[in-house]
Amino acid sequence: MNENAVIITCSLGGGTPETVKSNHVAKELGATVIAVTHAAGSALTKEADYVIVHDFERNYAAKVEKMGYVIALAVELLNQTEGYDNYDAMIEGFDKIFDLCEEAANHAKGFAAEFGRAYKDDEVIYYMSSGASLNVAYSSSICLMMEMQWVNSGSFHSGEFFHGPFEIVDKDVPFVLLMNDGKTRNIDARALTFLNRFDAKVTVVDAKDYALSGVVPGCVATYFNPMVHTAVFRTYAEALAEERHVEA
Repeated sequence: MNENAVIITCSLGGGTPETVKSNHVAKELGATVIAVTHAAGSALTKEADYVIVHDFERNYAAKVEKMGYVIALAVELLNQTEGYDNYDAMIEGFDKIFDLCEEAANHAKGFAAEFGRAYKDDEVIYYMSSGASLNVAYSSSICLMMEMQWVNSGSFHSGEFFHGPFEIVDKDVPFVLLMNDGKTRNIDARALTFLNRFDAKVTVVDAKDYALSGVVPGCVATYFNPMVHTAVFRTYAEALAEERHVEA
């Protein structure tokens, strides 16, 4: 880390102590710091060279603004430093993805209600995905389930499924598969075939069902999967919370 580095730090409320300290360390070492937060004027912004403030409460699209802005920032840095052949396609995708996320989330509420009723009594729920959406599976597991609803949970990569996790698959064992539209779809499909073979209890949130590659250029659709999955699965978490009488 030196004067040639760009450091991006994120904190929703802008007060996460170790993240604020990271800004200070980065500045001491000469790096450029970009803070991404929902709280303008928060501690995270004090030593940052640039600040990006995102929305959160307004609607489902707002809940993916942080993710979208950071991806857009990464694309811009890449293009300006070494060029990026799909830059225009990514910009077209950013112009359309937030509206798509809002429409997808609202369209999913009926499926979300079914999920809430079906999973409300499960003591553990496993999450699986691949590509960029692996981290949505991870955050859904540790935050939306374990932290907010006190549901035991775990997450893993669809490609790693057969390196151990497949051993716990049995009839009615609950899984959520965030299925991708793009380069890693075949990995997700392979895992889904196995889950269905053993009659596991599976909910699939498929980005293709929400016409991702029909709205965003197909050559870059794979990078927008996590935004669709995040917006849609938020409605599933809310429905589960309502059934379990907890706060989502």
